[in-house]
Amino acid sequence: MTKTPPGSKRLNADIPEELFKEFAKRCIDEGMTKRDFLVQLLEKELLKDSKK
Repeated sequence: MTKTPPGSKRLNADIPEELFKEFAKRCIDEGMTKRDFLVQLLEKELLKDSKK
């Protein structure tokens, strides 16, 4: 089991296979890890709402 760094929370979710494949493809296209891509996506989506 992976240890979660201090200040972080684990995210575990069941997602449809087709959606996961698209997510993995975009990670590869961007040259990013899945973790880094997901963090960037969440920051972009969630922080833009807080700026309004």
